[in-house]
Amino acid sequence: MATSPLSEMAPFDLNNRLMSVLLVDDDESLVDMSSAFLEREIDNVETTTLTDPEAVLEEVDGENYDCIVSDFDMPGLDGLDLLNALREEGVDIPFVLFTGKGSEEIASQAITAGVDEYLQKGGPEEYPVLANKIENLVEKHWAETQVYRGFLAIESAEEGIGIIDEDGVYQYMNEAYAAVYNRDRSEVVGEHWDMLYPPDETERFHDKILPELETTGAWSGVSTGVTKDGDPVPERLVLTQMDSGGHVCIVQELDQHEELKAELALKNRALDAAGLGVVITDATQEDNPIVYLNDGFEELTGYDEDEVLGRNCRFLQGEDTDPHTVAAIREAVDAGEAISTDILNYDADGDPFWNLLEIFPIADESGAVTNFVGFQREITDRRGYKDEIESQLEWLGEFGHVLSHDLKTPLSVIQGNLELAIELDDTDRLDDAVEATDRLETLVEDLANVMQQGDLVSDVETVELGDVFRSWDAFETNPESLDIIDSKPILADEHSLVRLADNLVKNTVEHAGDDTAMRVDTLPNGFYYEDDGPGIPESERDDVFKPGFTTKEDGTGFGMVSIKQIALAHGWEVTIDASDTGGARFEFTGIAEPQ
Repeated sequence: MATSPLSEMAPFDLNNRLMSVLLVDDDESLVDMSSAFLEREIDNVETTTLTDPEAVLEEVDGENYDCIVSDFDMPGLDGLDLLNALREEGVDIPFVLFTGKGSEEIASQAITAGVDEYLQKGGPEEYPVLANKIENLVEKHWAETQVYRGFLAIESAEEGIGIIDEDGVYQYMNEAYAAVYNRDRSEVVGEHWDMLYPPDETERFHDKILPELETTGAWSGVSTGVTKDGDPVPERLVLTQMDSGGHVCIVQELDQHEELKAELALKNRALDAAGLGVVITDATQEDNPIVYLNDGFEELTGYDEDEVLGRNCRFLQGEDTDPHTVAAIREAVDAGEAISTDILNYDADGDPFWNLLEIFPIADESGAVTNFVGFQREITDRRGYKDEIESQLEWLGEFGHVLSHDLKTPLSVIQGNLELAIELDDTDRLDDAVEATDRLETLVEDLANVMQQGDLVSDVETVELGDVFRSWDAFETNPESLDIIDSKPILADEHSLVRLADNLVKNTVEHAGDDTAMRVDTLPNGFYYEDDGPGIPESERDDVFKPGFTTKEDGTGFGMVSIKQIALAHGWEVTIDASDTGGARFEFTGIAEPQ
C-alpha cells in the first residue's frame, strides 16, 4: 500500500548523525567536566564550551548547534537572559538550564521563559540524566525540523499538492494546487474533490480511476478539471493511496505542448478502443520507415514497438500476399495519394490475417508529403464471408455450362419425342416428353431459387423457427416425419427461410423417402436439421454446395446451392456432418436472436 510523502521520511537515528552541543558556564573547570561526562554518555556527540555568555550570541546562528546547555547564575547575562536574547535572534534550538542554584522561583521563571528542560547540578549521577534529556530534545527537534522543512517544500512547490480524506474531502492543499483551478485554497479545503471537475470527468473518476487507485495504490494520467469560471483545465494528475483510506494528489496544469501530447494520447486511447492499428511513417527518410505505432497495431500484429520502429510496413507481407495489391499500394505511396484496400498480412507468429488498410498522406505547408498515416483493421471473418460469396458467384458463372447440358438435354428429349409422336402417331412418346417436362420444371425452379439471392434478406424480422418447419403448405411430404424438438425466435427473412427449409426437406425425401425421420433443434447460436437417411459421405461434403453437383441421375445440383446462398445472405455459417443415426446433419450458426 502506498503512503503519503510525509510518511516516507527516513526514521530518526542519533547514531547516524553527529550531535553538536554548546555548553555555557562561567566556571571553566565545571564546564570542561560537563563536556567530558557528556561525550562519555553520548556516542555521537561533539561538545563546545564557552565561559562568556556574551560570546554565545556571536557563536550561535541557529544552524551550527543542536542544543545549548547553560548555567543560570553567570556575570553579565544569566541563563534566562541568554535564552531570551537567543529567541529574539530567531534561534529556536533546544535550551537546557543546568544550574547549581535551584529554587522554585528560578524553575517558574525558566518555564515561563520557554526553557526546554530544567535540571539542577549535582554529582556525577546527574550526567546520565542530562545526556538522556539532551538526546530526547535533539531527536524531537530534528524530527520537527524535518517535518517543517518538508511542509515548506510542499508549500513552495510549483506542483499542486493536496490531501483528500477517505470521504473525498480536501483536508489540505498548497496554493499552487488551488491556483490550477483559479481558486483560493480557502474555497476548496473542506469541500469534496468533485467540485473541481465537470460531470463527465467525475463519472470517469468513479468508474475507472478510483477503482484502479484502490486496487494498485496509485494512479497517474491526464484529466480535465474546471476553473472557478467554468473553463476546462487540462492537467497531469498523480494519486497515491494512504493507509487511512484517503489519498495524496499531485496536479500540474499542462502547457500547450503537453496538452497536445495529452490530446494525442486521448486519441490513441480512442483508436485503441476502436480496435484500429495506427502507424505513421516518415516519407522524408529512405524507405519510408515507421516512426510511430499505437497499442492497437501491436495487438493486431503481435509485434512490439522495438521490432517495428524504423522498418517499412512491407515486413507484414508474406508468400500469399497478392502482388497486384502490393503494387497498387506502392504506386499510391509513390504518387503521394491515399489508398484503401484489403491485403493479406502475417502477424509475428507467421499466421495470416486479412487487413483493411487505409493510407493517407500528410503534407507540410508547401504541399510536400512528409508522412503517411496508416490505419489497419482485421477483417479476416468478414473477408472469409466475402470470399465465400465471391466463390459462389464464380460457381454461378459456370451456369452456362450447366444450362447447356441440364436444360438442353430435357428440351431435346421433349422436342424429339413430340416430333416422333406426330410423325409415327405414337402416343407412348408423349409419356417420355411429359417426364422430360417434369425434369425441366424441377431444374428451372431450383435455378430460379439460386438466381433470386439478391432479394433473400430484404425483409429481416423476428421469425419463430419451429413455425417455418411446420409450414407444410410448402412441403409435399408427410408432416408426421418431422419432429420439432425445440424452437426459438430468430432474425431472418421468412420467405427465404421457408425456401431453405423446403430444400432441406426435399433433399431428405429425394434421397431417403417420404417416411424418413427428420428433426429440428436449436443450438446456442443457431439450429440444426438432420434426418435418418443414408447421409452424405465425408468425401463429398465439400462438393455438396457446388452448383451442378448431385448424386442422383435426375438431380439438378441446385437445391443445396440455394441452401448455401440463403445462409450466406443472412451472414450465417452452414456445415454438414453426420447425425447420430448416420443420416445427414446440417448446422446453421452465427444466427442473431431478437433483443
